[in-house]
Amino acid sequence: MGAVGTEREAALGARGLSGDGYRGHVFWDSDVFVLPFLAATCAPAARAMLQYRIGRMEAAMEQARELGLRGAKFPWESASSGHEVTPDTVRGPRGEIVRVRNAEMENHIVADVAWAACRYDDWVGDAAFRHGPLAHLLVETARYWASRVERDTDGSVHIRHVIGPDEYHDDVDDNAFTNVMARWNLRAAAVRARADCDAREVRQWQELADRIEDGLDPESLIYEQFSGFSSLAPFPLRMTYGPAPFAADSVIGFDRIQRLQVLKQADVLMLHLLVPAEVAEGSLRANLDRYLPMTAHGSSLSPAVHAALLARVARYPEALDLLRFAAAIDVDDTSGSAAQGLHVATMGGVWLALVEGFAGVQADGDGLCVRPRLPDAWETLTVHLVYRGTRVQLRINGEDVKVETGGPLRVAVVRD
Repeated sequence: MGAVGTEREAALGARGLSGDGYRGHVFWDSDVFVLPFLAATCAPAARAMLQYRIGRMEAAMEQARELGLRGAKFPWESASSGHEVTPDTVRGPRGEIVRVRNAEMENHIVADVAWAACRYDDWVGDAAFRHGPLAHLLVETARYWASRVERDTDGSVHIRHVIGPDEYHDDVDDNAFTNVMARWNLRAAAVRARADCDAREVRQWQELADRIEDGLDPESLIYEQFSGFSSLAPFPLRMTYGPAPFAADSVIGFDRIQRLQVLKQADVLMLHLLVPAEVAEGSLRANLDRYLPMTAHGSSLSPAVHAALLARVARYPEALDLLRFAAAIDVDDTSGSAAQGLHVATMGGVWLALVEGFAGVQADGDGLCVRPRLPDAWETLTVHLVYRGTRVQLRINGEDVKVETGGPLRVAVVRD
């Protein structure tokens, strides 16, 4: 928390204040993995992080205009000006020059920023923020998606030429994470910012959201990661390299991995953590079974996400293994990059795994819902939160959940 100020604006780089990794640039990591922790524990710090994005809305809108699009397109890597600062190339592990296309194609950042702002609103209930900056942000991000999508002659809506969180496959069509997050963004704007738009535009957002291709097979409940992913060559990832997380693109090769069913990190699965209401009910188990075995956890963000989701389906040994790995990433320097700074987003991911995975806490509109899923090896899990100004302590001990609050608050405990 000390890496984020509580006044004016706070730009949190990928390694916080502890190192110069990624030159201090701001990624989606901070919006999606750090801000939720701050929204539930230190609202002024979360608000300062959002102010960094809000203060660069004009730069985001300028970037969209340069692409011939409407609304706001946030940069993949952001610095002081809010313009794109992602490098065009990087040097690979064998000295080769690798083209970086994230700035051009990793468009899900637009919905990620909007999601973080709504997460802040859900937990803090800041009316001035909701009717001012949040409404403006949702309108302009929805306008971006409405101009970014493509409508086919059959009426279906697609988002082509993107990179999803996986990042081992670039220039793909209909990445499930990107499309579903865009759908969520359009629907959120239609509901939360309705008063700031004319009815025709709101109807357009709703129609586009309903028609976006999401890759769901209604029989298996599996989402295809992107169009054509299932036709790529299967690869015995675990049999070949074992269970330990590793940078598969460096080992297998940047070109070859494009043709394989090998993933860098949670992609489809992350939807079940961020926007569970946007995915098919009961689809988590099938997608875990499908995608976890082919995930290399080449991103430090990945283990904690999987730990949270594995806890939700009571696969505790696997969940605990990945939780321990995420918690020790800097202590053990498992990535060999701790000298560049601490992985602050991974720390946020550990918090998400504990609070939303194992403790099962969700803000549900007018209070909190708690759906605990604790392994037998844990005697007690205690969580301290602040919901809309009210301090909350949850003490979970087996089947017993004790709730203490600093004021009136509805807390619903649900047993599976």
